[in-house]
Amino acid sequence: MAAFVLAAGLVSVGAAADSLFVPNLVGQDIYHAHRALKKLGLVSRFEQVETDTAVASVFLVTSQVPDSGTAAKAGETVVLRFNHPGMLRYWNASVIPFLGDFENTVSFYKVQKPPRPIAMEPAGYPVELKQYTFSGGADVEALVDFDGAVLAARVVRSSGYAAADSSACAAALRGSFSPAEHYGQPVRVWFPLPYRFQFKEDKSLPGPATPGRDPTEPER
Repeated sequence: MAAFVLAAGLVSVGAAADSLFVPNLVGQDIYHAHRALKKLGLVSRFEQVETDTAVASVFLVTSQVPDSGTAAKAGETVVLRFNHPGMLRYWNASVIPFLGDFENTVSFYKVQKPPRPIAMEPAGYPVELKQYTFSGGADVEALVDFDGAVLAARVVRSSGYAAADSSACAAALRGSFSPAEHYGQPVRVWFPLPYRFQFKEDKSLPGPATPGRDPTEPER
């Protein structure tokens, strides 16, 4: 099965040495594999592949590019191919239970110092929804980690279209924040993000031709 990109990598904000080597991450779950790369200043990118679950459990890394032991520099990307047979539609329902310990998550409405958005991107309008002249919104939440990176995104109010929901989650995953604090300690917080989609007619396309005068008819 051909792999596809699930989510963009998250760049570490920590400093790394000038020369380092990619660790062996095969057999680890995607959460801890990502954290290991992040500590080294490397970028994680996830790709879903199908492998027999008798060989590799779901959400375990089955292969990586480049291989372990490869020399790398801070900011370079490591592709983590993880096992998940079948279609993976919703990050929150399928991935969150396997990402690790989230006991330090605090409600956005209770945290003393909530995350602050630093860089956010709008959600792109799905091309396939233009035929429906769709306009509407999707409310999602981004899981902001201890260092402000976005770990995951989930839909809390659907737009009614999977394509729009996916676009909203993808935009949330590309965001960056200053981290939240609770009683002076960094905590993970689900940050609410509303996304709106507005249909705009493509006026660059030519309109219907205006019929000309029949030259056989007498002028009036």
